[in-house]
Amino acid sequence: MSSLICESNHNLSIDKVEPPNWWVDMKWNCVQLMIYGKGLTNISAEFQNDQLATTVLKSSNSYAFVQVKIPDNLPPAIYLLEITALRQKAVIDFPILARDTSPYRHKGFNNADVVYLITPDRFANGDPTNDLADGVVSDFDPNSISKRQGGDLSGIIDRLPYLQDLGVSVLWLNPVLENNGTNSYHGYAATDLYRIDPRLGSNTEYKEFVDQAHAHQIKIIFDHVSNHIGIGHPWVQNLPSENWLNGSITEHSSDKHYISSINDPHADPNTVKLLQSFWFVDSMPDLNQKDPYLANYLIQNTLWWIEFAGIDGIREDTYPYADQEFLSRWAATILSQYPNFNIVGEIWANSSSSVAMFQKGNFLPHQKETNLPCVMDFPLCQAFRQYLTGTGKLQNIYEVLTQDFLYSDPNNLLTFFDNHDMPRGVFIAEENIQKIKQVIAMLLTLRGIPQLLYGTEINMVGGESHVQLRANFPGGFPNDKRNAFDTVGRTVVENDIFTYVRKLLKVRKRVSPLTTGKLIHYPPDYGNDVYKYLRISGEEIVLVIINGHDERRPVDLSELAHWFEPDSRFINLVTDKICTISSTERLVVQSWQALILHQIP
Repeated sequence: MSSLICESNHNLSIDKVEPPNWWVDMKWNCVQLMIYGKGLTNISAEFQNDQLATTVLKSSNSYAFVQVKIPDNLPPAIYLLEITALRQKAVIDFPILARDTSPYRHKGFNNADVVYLITPDRFANGDPTNDLADGVVSDFDPNSISKRQGGDLSGIIDRLPYLQDLGVSVLWLNPVLENNGTNSYHGYAATDLYRIDPRLGSNTEYKEFVDQAHAHQIKIIFDHVSNHIGIGHPWVQNLPSENWLNGSITEHSSDKHYISSINDPHADPNTVKLLQSFWFVDSMPDLNQKDPYLANYLIQNTLWWIEFAGIDGIREDTYPYADQEFLSRWAATILSQYPNFNIVGEIWANSSSSVAMFQKGNFLPHQKETNLPCVMDFPLCQAFRQYLTGTGKLQNIYEVLTQDFLYSDPNNLLTFFDNHDMPRGVFIAEENIQKIKQVIAMLLTLRGIPQLLYGTEINMVGGESHVQLRANFPGGFPNDKRNAFDTVGRTVVENDIFTYVRKLLKVRKRVSPLTTGKLIHYPPDYGNDVYKYLRISGEEIVLVIINGHDERRPVDLSELAHWFEPDSRFINLVTDKICTISSTERLVVQSWQALILHQIP
């Protein structure tokens, strides 16, 4: 971090500099320093090393923006930046570091992975000493589910062996940056974009968490927000520029979720403007990425976290709500520096066309190339949830998948049936374990990158509200009556689901057609109640049959006859039993069964 030496007791003072450091040999080598302090109007800035060229871009009493050009092959060191205003001077220590080129960093994520989503405050408390951290709002109350519960990075590190054994390969944590406000345990109201929330840990502990995850063959997705900040951010009371926010505390629009308007050929331009400038809630001011200094700040902030921590991917929150030209540049910059990286955008729309327009390289008419590789598959999520509630059938799932021609890469979609923003699948299915198993089976055997919400593997039910669905993981907190991280601490039903999920996760890693195979599916029959599909990779075939009825069904396989020989032998990937299947005879599938069969050569 930068250290500050002021050689005057007069008006000039420096509080902090962002970013706190940079690296040699980065493609982004013209770094915009944002200097916080007082008396910064009309400053001059110069490094004591003449290899570092500086330009003061903009200054006011409280903020200055200084650009520094970092030449290639500059020796890593702490360089001294002199800030001068009249006869007053401050000297800033600015580290320029060597990059960490370890091969396990910045690996990206793809359809060979399974993502496990964690709300850090609700998973495990590994360090009770940070429950009440200095300098932030005291919002800890384990007796109130709307307050902070004490989960932290240390608790997740302690559970990495559990997660590795479960079989997940990527962790997505809800935002971990400082949220210094009440009811902000969720992490989406940042008040310092360069600081891990002290109730979760420190910047150093976050890097240690990433390193430890990598050591357990688990990659990390960083949940990032360009669209808004928290009301407690210092910017809000002292804006760096008049255009830094869309609106103000006293005057701003709200509730303008017009996502489809972005690519609507008939939309009034003002409708799009409203979408990209409204405040989600009064406590989350909307950032204006059209401000060039803010845009550079956000890009650099993202690059800084990637390089500092060695993360593997980003989930970008509320993707359609931010300025799309900015996001296109943001994504392109990241992927230019980290070509193996992946970024998934949250586009909460229920039509495939509305979501597909945001994936890079699609053929649909759109205003600008997004450069966004991956999108969240909300249409498939909706179909899964309709099936779980009984308001939809397997036909709905089939129909969503028939729209995959809209995507440039259907395999690079994040697929899910619940997450931290919607009631859990078990809850909406009214704890119908058979249906939950079916949807888990489809999630892990269809195309895409599956995502599971923490606790799905132990049948966590949750409730209707956000605080209920983000319940504590049993056994992660002091005084918990049982430990569901361990077999003996789980109920019979929980162990049944855990065994099923773990088995399928292991199978998915081992059986290549489930990750790399082509998907061939068939219109559901028996009144839309039986859905069958194949995953094919070379000569290897997996056959999946889902019976969405409370009676067993004899399933006609004649339309699959050209894919495998008569009387072919298959192994049931759930039970490990071997069976012989003839394409000329009907195969009986039990009620609410998900049959997953791997052909034996």
